[in-house]
Amino acid sequence: MRLIPRPLLAVAVCAIALSLVFGRLVRAEQGRLTIYGNYYRERSTRVLQPGVRVTVHAPDERLTFGAGYLLDAITSASIAAGAMQVTGGDFAFTEFRHEAIGTVASKLGPWQLGGHFRYSTETDYIARDLGLSFGRDFLQRTINLALSYTYAFNRVFALRGPADVNPWCGGLVPTTECLDDNAGNKNLLQVHYLAATYTHALHKKLLAQAAVETSFARGPMDNPYREATIPNGFPEAHPRERDRVSLFANLRAVFPRARLTLDPRYRFYVDDWGIRAHAIDLRLHVRITRHLRARLRYRFYTQTQARFYRDDMIYTGAQDEERSGDPKMDDFMSHTPGIQLTWQLDGIARFRGLAFLEGAYLQATYNHIIFDYDDTRSIYCTDGGYLPKRVLERRSDLCGARLGTVAFSIPF
Repeated sequence: MRLIPRPLLAVAVCAIALSLVFGRLVRAEQGRLTIYGNYYRERSTRVLQPGVRVTVHAPDERLTFGAGYLLDAITSASIAAGAMQVTGGDFAFTEFRHEAIGTVASKLGPWQLGGHFRYSTETDYIARDLGLSFGRDFLQRTINLALSYTYAFNRVFALRGPADVNPWCGGLVPTTECLDDNAGNKNLLQVHYLAATYTHALHKKLLAQAAVETSFARGPMDNPYREATIPNGFPEAHPRERDRVSLFANLRAVFPRARLTLDPRYRFYVDDWGIRAHAIDLRLHVRITRHLRARLRYRFYTQTQARFYRDDMIYTGAQDEERSGDPKMDDFMSHTPGIQLTWQLDGIARFRGLAFLEGAYLQATYNHIIFDYDDTRSIYCTDGGYLPKRVLERRSDLCGARLGTVAFSIPF
């Protein structure tokens, strides 16, 4: 099994070559350049994400500017994802998403301030969000309190053909009404996100963190292409409102003699759609050599079923009935083992002509997600349809997804 696909390796090689040149050109500045490539693969979907991030201190951490660009190349062959409606058949098609982000941050004594604006666009979606954050240190910087707020305002459309793009207001809004209200806000998804974080250095080798996150979403939150997963051909009709709360806790303990850091994390999630979720994320950081670090990871996730999701997928009733063909609305569990390797290049920076690599690093990450959608009849896998259990017992790979990242980062 090839853990890192050839397209991602090609992106990584080009990224390293470009960043080495860029590092030489701007060595006199203060900042960091990171070029990376993400890869996601399941049975019917593949995503390639090359991206670049740069931060510049002007002149130091009292004022820092950042910018980034990300390209999503999403290839899908699933009818459930919309291939039948959009392309006229169940064959692979590729969509592209472009994302740009600008950030500003400042550290002034015990205060930390930040802001960002993100814009992304694809064939049938326009996403924008802006956010502000501030934090303050207390008790000789052993405690930090932080607040952040983000507002997202996204436009949703339905692609029914190469030149047929219409506003999508959700399954609860009739198509004619959505088209008549093209100048209005019915296809506008608005999300308010607020988070409060408490960080406490309990000991020089022990760090604790707790956070409360809330979000309030208003607008279309269903998929216009999922008629194929609902037997009667109705489109999805998710509620147009969703309020969510998440509680997070993290404890990080360092053992210098063993070169180990334990990093367990826990998150509890609840929303007014009836979903309750628990996520346990266990991470172990190991310093193998002076310049080589590894992170081992295992994540367990479980959630309940949304109140409007049916296991049998038999929906009846009027146009305004709430219904879903989204497997993420079902009750399921997932297991995610993973590994990350980070090679700090300080060790080779001492060689002639390589001094510019001081502070640079190479990083590779791989995670494998194993989904378990289980009910009395079948298991719902990520290929977009139900399959009998006897089939899945022979082809368990249908319920998995692979995620990989290669990154190169260099200071300048």
